[in-house]
Amino acid sequence: MAHTYQQSKQLYYTRLRVPKDEAFFVYFTFESNEGLCYFSTTDESLRGSYRDIDVRCPVEATENLKDLIRRLQTELRLDVMEEKLILDS
Repeated sequence: MAHTYQQSKQLYYTRLRVPKDEAFFVYFTFESNEGLCYFSTTDESLRGSYRDIDVRCPVEATENLKDLIRRLQTELRLDVMEEKLILDS
C-alpha cells in the first residue's frame, strides 16, 4: 500500500459527532491546524442537538489527525462514528 497521497490518491475519512453547543470549538481547532484536514457539517445533523462532521485528510496526515481528535476527546464529548480510507474523487 502506498503511504502518500501523491502515490495512492487516498484520503483518510472520519465522521465525528459532537454536541451542537461544542461544535464551534471543533471547527476552530481544525481551522487553527491549517492544512491538516478539511471538514464539512452534514445537512442531516443541522436539525438535531448534535453536529456530524465529515473530516478528510491526506493519508500521510492520518496519525496527526487522529492525535488531534484524541486530544479533543479529552476536552469535550466527541464520538468517532466512522473511519476509513477513501479514494479522492
